[in-house]
Amino acid sequence: NSVATKHAFTLAEVLITLGIIGVVAALTLPVIVESYKKQEVVARLKKFYSTFNNALLASIYENEAMEYWQFPAHQNNGEEMDIFVNKYLFPYFKGLKSCSSKEAYCKDISAKLYPNQPVYIFTDGGCFSMLKGGGDTEAGMMHILYDANCGAKPNENNRDIFSFIIIYGNGRGFIFKPGAAATYNLTDRQELLNACKNEDDNPHAVGACSALIYFDGWEISKDYPYRI
Repeated sequence: NSVATKHAFTLAEVLITLGIIGVVAALTLPVIVESYKKQEVVARLKKFYSTFNNALLASIYENEAMEYWQFPAHQNNGEEMDIFVNKYLFPYFKGLKSCSSKEAYCKDISAKLYPNQPVYIFTDGGCFSMLKGGGDTEAGMMHILYDANCGAKPNENNRDIFSFIIIYGNGRGFIFKPGAAATYNLTDRQELLNACKNEDDNPHAVGACSALIYFDGWEISKDYPYRI
């Protein structure tokens, strides 16, 4: 009777196979991680946009059109901003917590957003801060910085901190969208991309990258100039 020959992998073959698997993992894992981070950031941006917009609509329903609201009289007054948010926004959010820029926990977070302004923290770990923009008794704007992970690294604009803007009054109701004063009405993608790449050269264009993500259908495209 013939005896069947059993074949087994040698140690060298096993080590070579493990080495190949390691190389493949090293090449593909960073791509997978980056893709996941992009999806997570986009999901949080969409959620914030929807939640904030719904709060504005609910507040307008109960407090009249936005141009009749009592906005902060001074741009960098945290106490005035807190009064404004407590009256017009807080009742329409669930699980939102206010944190003064003077509190130890929020001091560093506020410094990365709008210094000396209160920070408003969601239960999911995101947070935002607001700053009064220019305007008069009939129209104006409010600037918003949203931190997708509220204080966790990298704490950098266009990576985990994104700009939104509210434009209100002059008979047009309000516009709330990602962007800034110089970009909220741009409709050309190349202009948005250029503004996103050159935000440091134009302080009024800060927010162009947020506007670009929104313009692209809530997607961080391959030519997005910042690593998420």
